[in-house]
Amino acid sequence: MSLKFPLLVQFEFHPDSKEAAAAADYLHAVLNADPAVPGLQIPTTFTPDDGSSEPPKPAVANEADRVLVVLLADDHLAVAARKPTKSGTTWGDYATKLRALTEAAGHRFMPVQLTESAYPIDKRLDDTNFLRAWAIDGAEERHKFIARRLVHLLIRRLRPRPGNEDAPPVTIFLSHTKMDLEHEPRVVKTLLAHLTATQPEKTWFDSGDISTGSRFAHEIEKGVKDTALLTIVTDSYSSRAWCRKEVLFAKHHQRPVVIVDGVQERETRRFPYSGNTPVIRWKAHDAQGVVDLLLREVLRHAYAEESLKQRKREGDVVLPAGPELVTIVHLRKDKDKDQPVVLYPDPPLGPEELEVLERTGVRVETPLQRHALAHDLRSRNLMVALSVSGAEDLSRYGLRTAHLDSILLDLSRYLLVAGVRLAYGGHLGPDGYTLRLADLLRDPIVEQLRGTPSTEQAAPELVTWLPWPMLVSVRDEARLGPLVDMQRCTRPSDIDESLDPAFVAKPDVAVPFDTPVRRFAWSRGLTEMRERQTTELGARVVVGGKLGRPDNLYLGRMPGVLEEALFGIRAQRPVYLVGAFGGCARLVLDALDGIERAELTSAYHQALPHAPELKKLYADRGVTWEEYESIAAELKACGMSGLKNGLSVEENRELATARSAERIVELVLHGLQQCNQPAVAGGAE
Repeated sequence: MSLKFPLLVQFEFHPDSKEAAAAADYLHAVLNADPAVPGLQIPTTFTPDDGSSEPPKPAVANEADRVLVVLLADDHLAVAARKPTKSGTTWGDYATKLRALTEAAGHRFMPVQLTESAYPIDKRLDDTNFLRAWAIDGAEERHKFIARRLVHLLIRRLRPRPGNEDAPPVTIFLSHTKMDLEHEPRVVKTLLAHLTATQPEKTWFDSGDISTGSRFAHEIEKGVKDTALLTIVTDSYSSRAWCRKEVLFAKHHQRPVVIVDGVQERETRRFPYSGNTPVIRWKAHDAQGVVDLLLREVLRHAYAEESLKQRKREGDVVLPAGPELVTIVHLRKDKDKDQPVVLYPDPPLGPEELEVLERTGVRVETPLQRHALAHDLRSRNLMVALSVSGAEDLSRYGLRTAHLDSILLDLSRYLLVAGVRLAYGGHLGPDGYTLRLADLLRDPIVEQLRGTPSTEQAAPELVTWLPWPMLVSVRDEARLGPLVDMQRCTRPSDIDESLDPAFVAKPDVAVPFDTPVRRFAWSRGLTEMRERQTTELGARVVVGGKLGRPDNLYLGRMPGVLEEALFGIRAQRPVYLVGAFGGCARLVLDALDGIERAELTSAYHQALPHAPELKKLYADRGVTWEEYESIAAELKACGMSGLKNGLSVEENRELATARSAERIVELVLHGLQQCNQPAVAGGAE
């Protein structure tokens, strides 16, 4: 059964608005792959855009337990909200219906006013409080302001109260020593003044917040256990017993901790248990940066905890941060009893840390490590191909290139740690995936989980195919390293210098794509590479894939990912179609269901350069030419039930809509294990 995301953010805006799109891109980056907070990955979607400027059908994502719909309203949306489109609806209708659907499902609607004239966009939304981002000068500061409020609201949504009410604001506990309060640079007073003036969070500051007659130690622990700890490390901090206790209380109760390094001269001894946390160097006039880091760490903690709870097994102890001695030593039971298992977020700790933790007798694991143990396929010498490239229609599905890049690397990581080898074919340029996959092989975590040391003697774990006449520089080939096996394909037998002097068997200069004959040569080279792959190899995972437009040409006879999927289906090899990212994967899925698509008609592709001449060259050279209409009919006849990939029709339909890398890989590996043949695979861009 597919697990839901604990949380998802759905960005909604008019497709013509560059300002709103830029804001959405910035907010996506804040919630994903933030270098300041590793492991923060909040799934997002964008407004589906089919290029017509028509509002899409209002819908709230159903793949998460909690959804925050962020409406980014600007002048484009304000104008469109009043004007009926060809369908008779307005963007005002869309925004109003979206709010109703969001609230009916128990989710949260967050409207943002990007421009002064963007409120009210519709009288039916007059009763809704819009975030007045337009009042902040400068796009960068405006984006930061929205991000700050967004992160704060997400934290409150992850800690719901009865009745689906938001949790109260985060309480920030300022852990500090009074000895340095009046010493420059007066970090504590600066932070306190900033929090008091600008932040919606409650600040739990010092003993002044403790009622007379209360037990001091009890109240300190009570204050820390439900807060985020902002630890102001100054010269005297580690020498104070209560400061040390506050850190220990926070670690014991698994509270988020951020260290502000305000040391001016020296510390005689840094408190050893204040590590394993984000650290930010104090800079004058950057109190907001400190608070932003703390709130993102709180969000990471909350999201990780909810995500891990879904994966928890009986007897597990969930820790939202990487384990350390101080957080697990108290979990140890009597030596005669089974020791607990700690489940913590990826990435896994390195072997040097794990060696120390093993001495406690408490086992620690991440979801990725469990995945590797549950799907240990190293003994099967299995190779899985990735057929992936950019899809022009990503925006139709509410996604961006960043989503496709992320899913490729996540899928690759999961497959590698399961013990399979990867195969891929494509150019080695900076915008291709080959070099990124090669870098992934050198990831210490992947090496650790695969049990393959990073040495020159290690067996290649990625096979990359280079079709004739594609070139690769010595520099790029060297960058691939010893873990990549490059397979160079030979020149097709029906191509030679009589067609063009540039068509030598081993070209040392690039063959351009500027004449019908040269497009024919490229087409033949790519097709022969894919035919060879299909003969020698087995399964493919198909994601995205360009459909072919005048501004995004494909080099072959047909779009490459389409040809790869088609060859695999014909050969009855396992082919796994991931359709949520659009492109050729979605095209093939639609064709299997008999849904007509313009991209599977000859007329669509005739608009591309040299199309009529290419078809004539195929006929003149005696090479079979397939019309797109016949390909569509063939796929319709095959149907979803005709896929020989070990999955049921229902499982293939789930794969067609899944966006979680974890679930996609589970389905793929389940399918491979159901196949009786020793599945081996290869792929190309």
